[in-house]
Amino acid sequence: MTSETPKEFQDKFGTVGKSYKTFRPTYTEELYSIIDSYCDSKRDLAIDCGCGSGQATVKLAKYFKKVIGFEPSQGQIENAVKSENVDFRLSPAEKIDLPSGSVDLITVATAVHWFDLPVFYQEAKRLLRDNGSLILFTTGFIQILNNDEAQKINDDFRSGTLGDYWAPIIKYVIDGYVDIKPPFENVVRKTISLPKLMSVNDVIGIYSSWSGYASFIKAGNNDILPEVKQNLMNAFKTTDPMAEIVEANFPVYMVLSKKQ
Repeated sequence: MTSETPKEFQDKFGTVGKSYKTFRPTYTEELYSIIDSYCDSKRDLAIDCGCGSGQATVKLAKYFKKVIGFEPSQGQIENAVKSENVDFRLSPAEKIDLPSGSVDLITVATAVHWFDLPVFYQEAKRLLRDNGSLILFTTGFIQILNNDEAQKINDDFRSGTLGDYWAPIIKYVIDGYVDIKPPFENVVRKTISLPKLMSVNDVIGIYSSWSGYASFIKAGNNDILPEVKQNLMNAFKTTDPMAEIVEANFPVYMVLSKKQ
């Protein structure tokens, strides 16, 4: 283990763990095809750090003999997806109870910006075998493509209403992970799209899963989501919040590297 001590974990998602699992978009096969192509043929063990409710973790089971998701939030672990050859363990990413050089792939899906990065990078170097892969990726914020008024409501809610409630490190996501720099030299960066046809209810569900929203509610503010929902319905001129009329896109930023 590294001798450095990770910072105390602050659970930003435990109170919205169920919403996170239900409403966050699932990653496309394109992303897992990129991961599959990037990794070499040794596929004994993959670990997913900061795995949340395990949406990305279970997808790795198709490519690796054993997958372990590590997550420090009890609220997320309780809502984890169940699958064969996948285990979930309550643990911070900066201190993983596995032998040195035992891991073929480390992934982090929409979470590494929350980590104590210097400590996590040291732990990743310890855990990975030679030529093992470290692949970090994040979903960016929802973009509404087919209604300018709705997109303005979307932007205003994220950056206006919730603006003071986002942790400063969310800037990593806003900037497309350009400042996420793994401890290896051979870094490859890719951006792919995650398009999704959604309802207004789905969009509100996405908002309810945001850490900024959790902080907003925790601060004692009244729930503004019913008002935002009505504004979106007005923008789309609909009375049916379940109609799939929202053409949305989520950019996905990938940072791929190998221990060599």
